[in-house]
Amino acid sequence: MMRKILKVVLTLVIIIAAFLFFAPASLLDRGLDRASQGKWRLAETHGTLWNGNGMLTYAQGTVLAPLRWRFEPSALLGGAARWRLLAEDTTPSVSGVLTFSRQGLALDGLSLRTSAAVLQTMAPPEMVQAMEGALVIDIPSMKINEQNQEGRITGHWQNAQMVFQQLPVDLGNVSFDIDARQQGSQSTIKNEGGVVALDGNFQSDASGKPTHGTLKITPRPDAPEALLRLLSSVGSPDAQGNYYLDMK
Repeated sequence: MMRKILKVVLTLVIIIAAFLFFAPASLLDRGLDRASQGKWRLAETHGTLWNGNGMLTYAQGTVLAPLRWRFEPSALLGGAARWRLLAEDTTPSVSGVLTFSRQGLALDGLSLRTSAAVLQTMAPPEMVQAMEGALVIDIPSMKINEQNQEGRITGHWQNAQMVFQQLPVDLGNVSFDIDARQQGSQSTIKNEGGVVALDGNFQSDASGKPTHGTLKITPRPDAPEALLRLLSSVGSPDAQGNYYLDMK
């Protein structure tokens, strides 16, 4: 009788081990989807849960970069599942560490290098028709669960060019910083060079909904007249020649 029980147990262990070993990569997408409330997804997944690849997407299907991963079993000792993201030798690329636990999703040392064109899909199409330049986003550490996200995101948009309401605009090098906390997030944006100076501050609540945001735009001496006319039509001017856009 005992031998039969051992055989059944051994068979079950083999079946479970085989399932885990050959578990499809799409399972990682489901976990990422659940932890981020659908904001982050993996598309076109191939391989297994332990060693595979796919396309990292954000929000409404915006493709950020190809993704390749390798499972690190040592995290299982602490009750977590951890994957190392392996950067390709091309742009776009993404690298870092992704960890799932009971507390949610954790990102550590994440670095994304891609084209600024991915930002265009996140902007109102009637306002922004094109974005060009190189985009680098770094996330030293961030925790995401079903209630909120907590951590910091820094970004650099190099050689920033955009078409704003059909008008080409040179923004120089743009930098932004997002400080996300349980009660909400605060973001800033600034730039160096370009035909205008940018100084923005934005706040959102714990769900990510914007609560307040103002972008101050200061034309530089070489700003084209067409841009000044455009700013006058969309922004609120002050006596010093600055324009303000309410981003709420």
